Amino acid sequence: MPLPLIRLAISATTGTAHHGVLLDSEPLTACATHSPDLAPIAPDTAHSLCQSCTRARLILTTPPHPGGEPETRPAAGTGKGAAAHLPIPGHLMGYCGKSLDSRRSMARRVCANCTSLRAALDRFRQRAGQLLLPDADPCHGDDTLLWTAKGRVNLVTGHRRNSVTGHAYCERHLAGPNPGAPNECAPCRRHYREAQAGRHAHTLPHMQTHAAGWAQRALDVFDAPACSLRSGDAYTLSGCSQTHFVVAMTDRAGESHTDVLLYLPAAERVTDVRVRRDRLVTIQRPRPGAVPNPPAS
Repeated sequence: MPLPLIRLAISATTGTAHHGVLLDSEPLTACATHSPDLAPIAPDTAHSLCQSCTRARLILTTPPHPGGEPETRPAAGTGKGAAAHLPIPGHLMGYCGKSLDSRRSMARRVCANCTSLRAALDRFRQRAGQLLLPDADPCHGDDTLLWTAKGRVNLVTGHRRNSVTGHAYCERHLAGPNPGAPNECAPCRRHYREAQAGRHAHTLPHMQTHAAGWAQRALDVFDAPACSLRSGDAYTLSGCSQTHFVVAMTDRAGESHTDVLLYLPAAERVTDVRVRRDRLVTIQRPRPGAVPNPPAS
């Protein structure tokens, strides 16, 4: 019977959380951390996450890039002689956590940290056997998701996140998702509804026209990390068959995710997305000054 991948920690409320399984009541982590005191914890807690386990979860759950991926890539900004790194599927990030270049590495020397995590993950899969894995990170944002404010934790009241600012619509700083909140912040609800009304009245018709003429545009198509996206681009990524049209995006230095406002033609809606900065995407970008191709007769 497949074992579910769960969160494990020594304390039920604080400390570092790991991804792993319970194998005959023995805790087994993806990063090879050993402690008999590790026990299952709830999915939404205030724990900090083990970075090696976070990368291991991405390795296990992310579909590979549709255009194919090389076995190794060099670190971003390095030369030909630099060590090769093992890329996480669908990301320009190595097993070791370094940002990677989109080109193939020709080096024979492989990063020791990448090799170490691969060996730990191989041992984990060999001992755990077949795994019941969680879904990969969602491609499209959940417009109904509520968040917890930073500071004094109030799990009763949830806030709406404004992707443009990264804060709540009421301007409070946010700590993380709070899907179980029974109440919603009233100022957030009011400002969110105003924003949604503006999107339906103005943004949606504009993007429908923009997407309708996309096939006639002269485009540059290339692979790049999601932090390279610009307003006016379209992109695809592994795990989703839709083309995503970028209305606006905000990329903040020091953060792990890029906030993107998208138009999705298949769903006829404008929505917010938080995508990892190092997520590998295929970008379609209109060429500057190019005249659209005439429609086929």
